[in-house]
Order: sequence, then C-alpha cells, then structure tokens
Amino acid sequence: MTTEHIRTHIITTVLSRLDRDHSSRQEALEEFMSVTLPAVDQRAARQVSGLVPTIPDTIYEKWAAMFADRLLETVEEKQLQMLCDGKKDNEATLCLVYLMFMESEKMEKQIAEDLHALGMQSSASDAVGNMLGVYFRSRLEQRQQTTQEASARQ
Repeated sequence: MTTEHIRTHIITTVLSRLDRDHSSRQEALEEFMSVTLPAVDQRAARQVSGLVPTIPDTIYEKWAAMFADRLLETVEEKQLQMLCDGKKDNEATLCLVYLMFMESEKMEKQIAEDLHALGMQSSASDAVGNMLGVYFRSRLEQRQQTTQEASARQ
C-alpha cells in the first residue's frame, strides 16, 4: 500500500463516519445548546438549531486531510498499513484518533479560523448565521481557555 493509498484510505474512512443527516445534526445542536445555554427552553433551542448554517463538505475534507497528513508525519508506515486494512476495529481506531486530533489545541485554533472565514464569506447575506457563528466561536474560545488553564494548573 503506497503512502497516497494510506492517505486516501484515512480520509475516506473519516469522512464516511460523518453524519450528514439534517435531523441528526439539528438534534446534536439542540443538545449542545441545552448544555451550554441551560436557560434557553427546548422550543427556542429547536428553532435556533434549525437556523444554524451547515458547514461545507470542503471544510470537513480539509480537516480529514490535515489529520491524514499528521498521521503520515508521526506514525510509521507499517503501523498505518495495519490500520488501513479495512477491518472495522481499525477503522474505529482511526475515527477515535481523529476525534482526539480534532480536540487538540492546534485544531481548535484551526476550527475557529475556518469557521470565522466561513462566517466572513456568508456574512453579507446571513445575519442569523453570523450571530450563531460568533456564539459558537466564542464557546470554542472559552473551551480552549479552560483547557489551557487546566493544563497550567497541572
């Protein structure tokens, strides 16, 4: 298996696990809002979650490619070949490592930058999306600050 095959397999595996179902997405957003904004009632959370713009596939593809590139930089090719053998357990492992990668400080900054850029692109026509983008970016920044403070205490 060549390096390019490994990279393609990692990206394809990660992207295949993304749930693109609108109702599941809306449900996840409602749950996020109920946890982060407990004062907002469920009906309002449902209405607002339906207004949150979707993230284009190109951004998810970018993040998956960044993950694959990072693995190729840090993990021996022989181990990656084992992870890319198509077995369900290994695909699940790749997805778990992807989640850990997405929670890294570097990716939290990248996600915030990408969402900000996306918000800037659509700001001319989407005032509600802008407001929600600002809110979600601020929540990501708060989470990052909390993580940094916890790390500093250790």
